[in-house]
Amino acid sequence: MGWQAIRESGFRILLVGSFSLVIAFVIYSRLSGANPVPAAQLSGLAYAMLAITAASMAAALYGAYLIFRSEQERTAGGTGLMSFITGAFGGQSWRIMAVAAIGYGVFFSFLSQILVLRPDVSFTEKGIPVPSAELIQCCGAPGYMPMLTVYFTDHFLLLVIPVNVILAAVVSIMVGFNVALSIHAYRLRKAMQAKTSLVGGIGAATGLFVGCPTCAGSMVSAILGLGVVGAGASTSALAPFQTAFIAASIPALAIAPFLLARSIRSVSMCK
Repeated sequence: MGWQAIRESGFRILLVGSFSLVIAFVIYSRLSGANPVPAAQLSGLAYAMLAITAASMAAALYGAYLIFRSEQERTAGGTGLMSFITGAFGGQSWRIMAVAAIGYGVFFSFLSQILVLRPDVSFTEKGIPVPSAELIQCCGAPGYMPMLTVYFTDHFLLLVIPVNVILAAVVSIMVGFNVALSIHAYRLRKAMQAKTSLVGGIGAATGLFVGCPTCAGSMVSAILGLGVVGAGASTSALAPFQTAFIAASIPALAIAPFLLARSIRSVSMCK
């Protein structure tokens, strides 16, 4: 199969995955909101929504991978920035990317409260059986419902809010991609350019706050040593800037590979 066919297939899969996710969010929001369906049916629909979210994310990621693979074939041996980005990814780079993305994803999940560890709270004392799961079926903006809480232990739980999980996955993958590319560039040149590291660092740092303003408030309160009241105030103050955090992180992580590619190209040309 030629690169054009691979790219077309990738775009189709990416679009199907993305649109199915958006449409499912809108339909579920309507069914669980203004025109509610019976509770028994809504429970089944909620679990189906979570399954559709997982399947659509997997499809979109696979489509993006196919597009990237087609670019590898199309730009092989070229001198453009894209050829140096795609050419950096072989077997080892993919493994580095996976490890970095998973590590950052776990770190992000704790800060954005997808993974919650509360040593000071006993769930069993509150009457919650452990292990167990609780499904909140409605009602909220599209992408925020259904919400699934899984209690693994007496102090540790998983909170699944679809849009937060999607954002965490996207940011973590982009961070992993940049880490793998940075390591490849570092091997070609011992010291990286300051501006490249700065942009990548800004994207990774602001990416921590994409999921929700609560994680921004938690980190700020931890740094400043604020108590519970201070943390709540920080969260409220930072909530309006959630869009700014998203706007800052995604473009910075998207631009960083091209700056890294310039460094890689300059080293390669010198060689």
